Amino acid sequence: MKLWIKLAILLTIIINIVIQVSIGVLTPKIEKYSTDFIGEKLKSIAASIAASIEGDEFNKLNIFDSTSINSSLYKKIQQTIDVTKTNLELSEDLYSISILDKNSLAFGVVLNRVAYGKDSLQQLSDAGKKAVAQVYDKRKCVHTDIYSDRYGDWLSGFAPIYDSSKQISGIIQVDQTYQSVKVRIDEIDQTILYGRLILLPFTLLLSIILANFFLSPIVKVKEGIQKIASGDYSSKLEIKSSGEIQQLIYAAETLRTTILDQQEKIFNNIDELKRAKSKAESSDRMKSEFLALLSHEIRTPLNIILGNIEVLKLEMDKKVLEELNEIINDVKYGSDRLIRTVEMIVLYSELASDSYNKKERFVNINQMFFELSSLYKEEAVKKGIKILNECTATTGMIKADEKLIEETIKQITDNAFKFTERGDIHFCIFDKNENGISLVIKDSGIGISEEFMKELYKPFRQEDMSYSRRFEGNGLGLAIAKKCCDANGFGLIINSKKSEGTVVEINIPKEKFFAS
Repeated sequence: MKLWIKLAILLTIIINIVIQVSIGVLTPKIEKYSTDFIGEKLKSIAASIAASIEGDEFNKLNIFDSTSINSSLYKKIQQTIDVTKTNLELSEDLYSISILDKNSLAFGVVLNRVAYGKDSLQQLSDAGKKAVAQVYDKRKCVHTDIYSDRYGDWLSGFAPIYDSSKQISGIIQVDQTYQSVKVRIDEIDQTILYGRLILLPFTLLLSIILANFFLSPIVKVKEGIQKIASGDYSSKLEIKSSGEIQQLIYAAETLRTTILDQQEKIFNNIDELKRAKSKAESSDRMKSEFLALLSHEIRTPLNIILGNIEVLKLEMDKKVLEELNEIINDVKYGSDRLIRTVEMIVLYSELASDSYNKKERFVNINQMFFELSSLYKEEAVKKGIKILNECTATTGMIKADEKLIEETIKQITDNAFKFTERGDIHFCIFDKNENGISLVIKDSGIGISEEFMKELYKPFRQEDMSYSRRFEGNGLGLAIAKKCCDANGFGLIINSKKSEGTVVEINIPKEKFFAS
């Protein structure tokens, strides 16, 4: 539901509540006004009748004598009152009241053809007694509020009858039932109800107009924010309002200007990033070119040296060759090690910078794994280490970069033989069912300390970095193995304890298999 509809409904409800409260406040006042109005009318009627009766004659009238109704005086008063009642169009009975003493009064229906006798003051209601007392004490006409007696609810007007000496001879009482007042009030309530029904469409229309008036700035702010959200920051929010809405307008305008400022900064940063990217790409190209040049410039002379050594070995006398064999072997070993180091640095650099050109093909992982392990048989014999292949799961072809798989296995196997001086090295393949397979290389070497386990994959790092260290190496082996596994989508897990050996697992996931 739209906001203006909600506000219009709310305003309609509020207006009707205000009207209802006003009616609740005014109804008692209207009732009081109606009561006073009818009371004044009754008081006026009583005064008119009292004025038409001569007090001296009324004093002569003996209403306790039943034969007095035949007297000329009684008939004259009857006729006078009858004319007055006709002129005033009265239908209610009229009463005459005369206080005889503190406990009794003369009370009778004025137009009755039979006079009444002496009666008690208790015949009157409390409101009537109070009104009679006021007439005698204050010598003026009065009316009561609504009161109840055994005959129902009433309003009464009282007026004194004066004699020639201005003394009160009696009182005229004119009654009217409360029902007539209630009818009048009901008529007023019904008129108000009709008025409310007639005004309801106007009230609703007024609520809609007010809702649109109050919400117009908010709608404009909303449209401005929607423009900002869509990327249009060109229009300034110029909306006249006050209070919280003005604060909202200010906040939206602040948002627009802030976005413009941030956009400018972003564009500047993008330009800087482009320049930095260009520099980084240039630097990366220079690094790749440098590494390629370094590899070429080192490998080329070393290959020449190694080639010439082989030629010299063919040309040399057997005796001379035996004398120079140790030197030749050291030159060959040093050259091979240098070439291998350069190749490792170049490969790690390519993997670390994501510039390695990966080429996936189908590889028989069983065959590769055990062929590579067999390359170390000579070294194993030389060091007195046993190579064990007693656990072999049946696997199929996997799709991966063959060079990276081979490099991973070589680096881990190199470390196993380097750091194992005696004992066994196990090469196993475990089938993990839905989790693929694991290539496991387990040695009984010197192991790795718990502290150094945190730095296993950092390049150029060894546990013993001193110049007098026992084991040679450049600290790239495990760093390269990790990068190769990541590039192929393999997992690499290493568990080791100092002096207890090391277990390395290469986890190949199921999705890498071409066939099981």
